[in-house]
Amino acid sequence: MDEKELLAKIGLSENECEVYLALLKLGPLSAYEIAQKTGIYRPHVYDKIETLAKKGLVSYVQKGKKKIFSAAPPSKIMDYLKEQEKDVQEDIKLLADNLQHLSSLYSVSKEDTNVQVLIGVEGLKLRLKDTYETPHKENLIFGLNEEKYNKALPVFMPQYFKILKEKGIRERVITYKKKGVFMFDNEVTTYRFLDTKDMNPVNTIIYGNKVAFIIWGMPITTIIIENKQLAHTYSEHFEYLWKIADRKN
Repeated sequence: MDEKELLAKIGLSENECEVYLALLKLGPLSAYEIAQKTGIYRPHVYDKIETLAKKGLVSYVQKGKKKIFSAAPPSKIMDYLKEQEKDVQEDIKLLADNLQHLSSLYSVSKEDTNVQVLIGVEGLKLRLKDTYETPHKENLIFGLNEEKYNKALPVFMPQYFKILKEKGIRERVITYKKKGVFMFDNEVTTYRFLDTKDMNPVNTIIYGNKVAFIIWGMPITTIIIENKQLAHTYSEHFEYLWKIADRKN
């Protein structure tokens, strides 16, 4: 396995791999030099530098009017992975606690329930496709993090909203105060906001008779539960939160 395959395996995108490896092998470079060495369009270089910086894998110094970027030591990749692992374990615990509570309130027969577990970016994409292939008129969404969707599926997301519009499917989203990231300019989504303490941090989507949970780990894990009673319960809880949520961030 070469260096690029290794970095891709742990979750870096193709362009993130190119930028990080260029800095690792060649030393400090400007964005222009990175673009020249990698063949990546310069605005995209800045995007990838930003995402790598958030992972703690790239830093910069200001030299005159130029920013010079450097790769963090490879040991920082391990630090990043450990942090991701911690976040995933916390999300899994939250989700497990939530499902256990629901199970104590409702007895659901196996015949009435279908559960799918989808792994990785392609699994996330399949869930989005299922949203517009399932007959319904509205998506109800808790705890949305648009930045993560955009990072995972930058090309597909605009297509997704276009298809929702064509099919007449709207979205209502409850997300965190001061964390509303509006990366997708679309006509189908309405937002309201709650304090973090009032929100379940697991991204949850209700559509038709289905409830989907997104765990943002490495890899991304998507769980889809098809059950009319469960979807109804989550919809009622959503409507309660929608009434008390703020219209403005």
